[in-house]
Amino acid sequence: MSRWNLRGLAILAAGTLFVAFAAPAPAAPPSGPGTTTDPRPPFDERSGAAAEFQSLGISRPVSTFEGVVLDIKERPLPNVLVKLIVDGNLVGTASTDGNGIYQLRAIYDLNADDTALLWFIAPDRNLIAKEVVLRESKASQEHHLISPCVPRTAYTPGRQFRIYLFGSANRNKELTELDCLR
Repeated sequence: MSRWNLRGLAILAAGTLFVAFAAPAPAAPPSGPGTTTDPRPPFDERSGAAAEFQSLGISRPVSTFEGVVLDIKERPLPNVLVKLIVDGNLVGTASTDGNGIYQLRAIYDLNADDTALLWFIAPDRNLIAKEVVLRESKASQEHHLISPCVPRTAYTPGRQFRIYLFGSANRNKELTELDCLR
């Protein structure tokens, strides 16, 4: 009986669970001329699909979300956690580098009727986490599940986001200007 390693797991919007398995890993990595220990990349650069899904004969689009996170004085914020959440499920994370730049790659269907959010969470708890709505499902819109005061923007491939994080005093100023503190 051979032992299999769990290679990837994804739950799609329709509720279907896909699991891909990989063959058992060798006890020691190969060495010597002409050998490599480099595993298959998680994304096929040519098709933009996740390797785990390709192994099942499924091609899922991979999108790149990128940009910069700054403070109110235009200084880059390092180590900000960036989360992509689609219909309540965490589908990808990234962190900003020393220049405040992040790049998050995740399976993301541009045409699905779902709610997609980007969250930006600074390690400095004096800065308020920021949520940006990329897309809101019809059901969410009909039931007014997300406040109109939450920033919204449309995602298009290649677009870069410039996000500002700030403390509570400046956040309240922003909400007042948006007429959200009634």
